Amino acid sequence: MQAQSFVLLAAAVLALPVTGLAQTTSTSPPAHAGIDAGNQAWIDGMKAGNVAPIIATYSEDAVDCGATGNCIQGRLPIEEHMKTQMARTGPALSASVRSWGSTQHGNFVYEWGEAEASFKGSNKVIDQYLTVWQKRPDGTWKIFRNLVIPKS
Repeated sequence: MQAQSFVLLAAAVLALPVTGLAQTTSTSPPAHAGIDAGNQAWIDGMKAGNVAPIIATYSEDAVDCGATGNCIQGRLPIEEHMKTQMARTGPALSASVRSWGSTQHGNFVYEWGEAEASFKGSNKVIDQYLTVWQKRPDGTWKIFRNLVIPKS
């Protein structure tokens, strides 16, 4: 998926809670639990300097887009990118995810929030995100699309 297409999709998703209230529901308990576990996997993986628990939260056909609009398609390329970043930064001294909200529409949950990680040398990353989680055929919830929202 091209970056522009994903940005348009993200804009539409952000409008969904306002325009589609009759079609959306609260996040179901299983979806909420799966998303919480996925966010915790990111925290644990960042602190351990290990991308394995993080990448396990992505679907095979996931697309991950950074704040610049550059997107990576597929779990294996996303994993290689994460390994490169992790080799550069090392493990996080601290990491957190604050989910600001979510809405469910069928087998998709649209979640938005902020992720933060601190590294040696006073390096800190704070990103706002929009993540689309998808219920997979086995009942698990995986990241289908992830977008870091550019800072204004």
